[in-house]
Amino acid sequence: MNTFRIVFLTAVLSIATGIAEQKTPTAEGIKGGKTIDVGKTGFQVKKPVLASACPNGCPWGELGEFVQDAMKPFGYEVVLCRNCNRAEGPRVVAGAKYPPALSADDLIVGTNVRVNAPVDFGVTETGMLASAYNGRGAYAKDGPYRNLRLIAKIEDPMYLLAAVKKESDITGLAQIKERRMPVKILASLSASQGVLDYYGLTKEAVESWGGSIENSMSAPADVNFDLIISDLATPSNNPESAYWPRLSQMHDLRFLDFAPELLDKLAANKELGLTRVTAKWGLLRGVDRPIPTVARSGEAVFARDDMPEKVAYEIARAIDEHQDGLRWYIRPYSYNLRTVWKNFDVPLHPGAAHYYREKGYMK
Repeated sequence: MNTFRIVFLTAVLSIATGIAEQKTPTAEGIKGGKTIDVGKTGFQVKKPVLASACPNGCPWGELGEFVQDAMKPFGYEVVLCRNCNRAEGPRVVAGAKYPPALSADDLIVGTNVRVNAPVDFGVTETGMLASAYNGRGAYAKDGPYRNLRLIAKIEDPMYLLAAVKKESDITGLAQIKERRMPVKILASLSASQGVLDYYGLTKEAVESWGGSIENSMSAPADVNFDLIISDLATPSNNPESAYWPRLSQMHDLRFLDFAPELLDKLAANKELGLTRVTAKWGLLRGVDRPIPTVARSGEAVFARDDMPEKVAYEIARAIDEHQDGLRWYIRPYSYNLRTVWKNFDVPLHPGAAHYYREKGYMK
């Protein structure tokens, strides 16, 4: 999911200048894409722009639609920025930026419209929000973005799993380096890279043995592979995870175990936001036993610290009162009153805190 830069705008003049400069990205050069004018936006006119993602099953896209629907009874017309995705959401929100230009990757997942308006708040992954706030990982060069604030956390579990085809000679990940096996590996980013590093499966090493490492998210339906390693495992068909249910149905897979030491290391890495859990029997076709692993759960609705407290209160309330709507999307979203106000060390917006205290969800 997911080149990064941000500019903190600290005065009215610099905000105005930044907005003027950011009107230049367009859809020009991207066949099939276009930029549209959505008129006057912002909280004052109850027409805020939300950093979201694609309309075809992307988690932040779905949750953007959820927030959009939830806020209608409060008189808000939320505009979705469909290409404020990957790691860009926290940047454009923190800087009140205009959306970036459309890319070819956006068109692949069904996003062909860019809105010409500054972004007010957004949806992103909880670990990504924490990394942006602290200036870690992808945000190390342009962060930290200390003006970001949590509004609500929505639960959304995804697991780290590794699998080979049933007929494979591979019974453990350590064997690959030991035997210098020429394997074709499909892998996602973040936690999967930690697994590859732990077992000595660097790109250089694997290629020197005659193998390869490719991005699992961009793999074609009929991709040939020897090993899949991904921390996006789920039965759902969102673009980031769809290869798991697809390939587990197309092939008889055998799921591998991870070294406990590795799982402890991954769970301790604050940049990843992972927790030690057990993937249950039947999570995917081929998962024939409980598998100790790590997982992450959470997408965050977030804003800047200059969001009016009344607005943050209303967003938190709208999400809470509309939480039954979460059941009708393709991801297994849920609302937990004990975790909705927590996102690692990212501060909760005072307006949202007011609502959660009022409801008794937090003291």
